[in-house]
Amino acid sequence: MKKDKVSVLFALPGGIIYTVLLVIPIVLALAISFTQWNGISQIKFIGIENYIRLFSDSRLSNAVSNTAIITVVIVIIVNVFGLLLAMLLNQAGKRSNIFRTMFFLPVVLSAVAVSFIWKSILSYTGVYNNLLESLGLVGWINNYFGSRTGALVCICIVEVWRALGFHMVLYLAALQTVPQELYEACIVDGGNAWDKFKSVTMPLIVPGATVSILMSIINELRVYDVIKIMTDGGPGYDTESIVYNIVARGFGNNQMGYSSAIAVALFIVIGSISVFVMNRSSKLEVEL
Repeated sequence: MKKDKVSVLFALPGGIIYTVLLVIPIVLALAISFTQWNGISQIKFIGIENYIRLFSDSRLSNAVSNTAIITVVIVIIVNVFGLLLAMLLNQAGKRSNIFRTMFFLPVVLSAVAVSFIWKSILSYTGVYNNLLESLGLVGWINNYFGSRTGALVCICIVEVWRALGFHMVLYLAALQTVPQELYEACIVDGGNAWDKFKSVTMPLIVPGATVSILMSIINELRVYDVIKIMTDGGPGYDTESIVYNIVARGFGNNQMGYSSAIAVALFIVIGSISVFVMNRSSKLEVEL
């Protein structure tokens, strides 16, 4: 009984912080999403009108499209190349420490600082175009942030550069849990490198792959800071993400009720995707 009280006392501060910073804001956002409120004047209850508006909002549709494109591209690239890098570094052993550090370094850097650095490189008057000009390649100079496609490509480059090292480490940790005896048994049975990867590596790193895939999806669905600094949602609204749209509507246009409805919808989407991925991965996991 005494141990239970001690455990509760130790857990209480964390529980309070969790409730104040997460549970209460979620409940408030849900409540506000059913209202029309500019953040200052009196709140007006309007039912599900904000949620109905979601399906006819062209600006939001564009933000959803941008977020989907960024998410699909980043999830595929960081997981495929993260696994490849992890496999290479796993075989290299202790000699790979310097490369692990190099690839992981962008993860610990501030997203704001990274965004400013890449913006100075890729902008029209930036380092990359100046380098092309100095090499006489004037025809290759381009205003990458001047079009939706170019800006999205730049955003994806930065996101890959930031996230690749993190997912590499996740896969590396998963690979190091695979018993070497299974690889030896596969070789004895006449298996080649592909057989080892298909029959041993992939089934046993499913838990690690699930974490990597799920975190990459969630992180990209919530992408904001890189877009805010590099393009500020422009040109026009062409590179807005869902979270950027939420912030712009809530604090820029004083549409707190509508922005809360978007946030709640995003919360439901992320929750649904998480449940789906976890259920699918649990069926693929192999127990040793």
